[in-house]
Formats: sequence, structure tokens, C-alpha cells
Amino acid sequence: MRDDLRDPGRRHVIQHLAMGAGGVLVFPLVASDHPIQHQLRDQDAVALADAKAAAADYVPEFLDQHLFDTLDKLAEQIVPGSTKANSAQFIDQLLSVAPLDQQRAFLQALGAFEQLAQTRAQAPWARLTEAQRHELLTFASTQASGTPSDTRAGSRPPHVTIRDHFENLKGWIVGAYYSSEPGMRELGWTGNMFFPVLPGCDHADGHG
Repeated sequence: MRDDLRDPGRRHVIQHLAMGAGGVLVFPLVASDHPIQHQLRDQDAVALADAKAAAADYVPEFLDQHLFDTLDKLAEQIVPGSTKANSAQFIDQLLSVAPLDQQRAFLQALGAFEQLAQTRAQAPWARLTEAQRHELLTFASTQASGTPSDTRAGSRPPHVTIRDHFENLKGWIVGAYYSSEPGMRELGWTGNMFFPVLPGCDHADGHG
């Protein structure tokens, strides 16, 4: 394989993005407060996760196989090309060393989509047709977000909706894909060029 066609890996991509951003990297296309922003700044952890994610016989470390398959199908529907970029594997690796609250929120989000599939389509997410997934993602992405919590002591926790779960999962999926070499090349990155302003993403199959 020619050197200019070899995938240099996520750490290489992120290092070049950080150089172009003057060393202060807020990853494009993902909310600035999303957990994956912090994860992607740890270049050693990114390199390790990326290397493990590339294994041909990958076995999930954080998710069980059912949840991993659910994530893989969700990722491919939200950002086509995610499966080829090993997005689900990469996310699984990041989650395996993530703080407990991030792990819990991710599992709750996946569980919410499994429940949505069972309630509205009477089947697990991984067994839905592409049309059914599209319909349910459109539904989830157009619902209202939860009401912010009252910050006073003793106040009730925030109400989390399917839209909030969708945004959480989308952040992980978009970050995983667009930190990969295929994802950044899709945006116009050449390996030598820095974006003065990174272009927007019209992927996500309309689930913005």
C-alpha cells in the first residue's frame, strides 16, 4: 500500500488539528461540553484506543455484544461510514476508561433507544430495517430536550428525554468518525492542509 493511502490513525489526525488550532483543540462538529471533547485531547489514550479498535477480531471491552451491535447500527445510520472507520470499537475503548458518570449516561442512552425500538417497532434496534431506524432517529431528534435542573439543594434531577439521549450518542459517534482519517478527509483535510474554519457536516442522514 502506498504511504499516501495508509490511514495514519486518529492521533496523527488530532495532532495536526491541534497544530492548526494553535494547540487549543475543540473538536469540530461536536458540542464543546460533550465528554468526547476531553477524551480526544488525550493523544496517548486515543492512540491506544485506535490501535485496539482496528483489531480484525475485535471483542468489546466495555459494552456487551448486544449493546455493541446496537451502537454499531446506530453509528452507521447517524453517520454513514462509521462502521468502516471502526467508530463503535473506538467508542467502546474510550468508554472502558471513561469516568463512571459518562459510562452510566452512555448505557442509559443506548437503553433508551433499545426501549424505543421495542415500543414502536416491536424489535431490538439491531434487527430493525434501515427505514425503521431512520423513522425512529427522526422521531428522537425532533423531540424536546429535558428541562434543566434547578440548582438549589434538594432539587429534582433533570428530566432526560429521548432527544437528550440522541444528542449524547450523536456526540460520541460524530467525534469518533470525524477524528478518523476517513472522516477528516471527507471534510477536505489532506494531511497537510489546516482548516482556517472547519466546514460543517451535512451527514447524520438528516438527524441534526
